[in-house]
Amino acid sequence: MKKALFSVKSVVHKWRPPFGKDISTQDLFAKEGQSFDNMEKEGPIFKLVKCDGNKALVEFSEKFTLKGHLHPRNRQVWIGNEEETSFTYLWGNDGITKSLRLKEITTE
Repeated sequence: MKKALFSVKSVVHKWRPPFGKDISTQDLFAKEGQSFDNMEKEGPIFKLVKCDGNKALVEFSEKFTLKGHLHPRNRQVWIGNEEETSFTYLWGNDGITKSLRLKEITTE
């Protein structure tokens, strides 16, 4: 079974005074079929569907939209190691942006 290591960058924009933003980055492993990066009230944000060569197919929560794109019906996107892919959550008390970048794929 393959697993992938992702760099997950979280940016939380405060919508109430004092306005500001918190930025954090963490590395998370996920096996094919496994969910990762949970939100307290919303549950898992991402699920690794499969790994293929140097990219990973990731399914994202319906609470998030693919930043910079129209709202796609397909909730799956290929993540590579060349650039970050950003997702936005606008339904809570703060605005949240999650950015994923694939770091490596390994076989268990």
